[in-house]
Amino acid sequence: MIHQNSVYSLVLLACMATLFGGWLVVRFLNNRASVMRHISGIAAGYLVSVTIIRILPEALHTGGDQMALWVIGGFFIVHVIEHGITPHFHYGEESHEHEATAMAGIMALLGLSLHSFLDGMSITAAMRTQSTLGILVFIGVLLHRIPEGATISSIFLVSGFGTRSALLASGVLAVMALLGAFSQDVFKIPIGPVLAVSAGLGLYVACADLLPQAQKERGWKSTISLAGGVLLFVITSYILPHDHEHKHEHSAIETEHSEDKNNGHVHER
Repeated sequence: MIHQNSVYSLVLLACMATLFGGWLVVRFLNNRASVMRHISGIAAGYLVSVTIIRILPEALHTGGDQMALWVIGGFFIVHVIEHGITPHFHYGEESHEHEATAMAGIMALLGLSLHSFLDGMSITAAMRTQSTLGILVFIGVLLHRIPEGATISSIFLVSGFGTRSALLASGVLAVMALLGAFSQDVFKIPIGPVLAVSAGLGLYVACADLLPQAQKERGWKSTISLAGGVLLFVITSYILPHDHEHKHEHSAIETEHSEDKNNGHVHER
């Protein structure tokens, strides 16, 4: 059984990735968007892979076919958060200074705070499946938290806020992810719907946010970074085998042993 402190430790690491992304923009990556685009491509490849291959099947296995509706709901919720609540938003380095206002920065922070809250819930729910899905989801969240922290810091900078406020904004996202993780204990939300919403979130972020940023790189660069993310998922999946399969195999072996013992008792009689 996964210890409670282990869950929150992983969420805390994901939160630190958000702060790291914000720090990169403020201190290092200003006008160096190419680096963040490559990170976005890797994150996109990994998120698509872990969502389709692991999160979706687990959600359907846990909650049934109706979980597909929750996936669509999660996809739609993220779109509303990013393009309904936030009037001017896109991932990556913000450069449209003539369009950026202080209110746009605040609204972007509000939208991404809700997104961060869902990320925290995703990690906690995945960890409680008592399988390697928790680690795989954590890696996916960790990867896309870096571009997300960079995004909010960049938006704040061009919205007229200083570097301290930009870093503080990324800190707010980190705190919201922690609150999302804690909410699982408070509200006792079933794992199935949370995983399904996480699947919708993952697909949207990967395809609508991260991948378009990676595709701004010319030539084969975006393809290489995307393939790198898929390869990372394959490697981590190989290192961390699917626990449910082993549980089923173990159950089958125990059944065979039980049948052998019963047959043995019959022969003795």
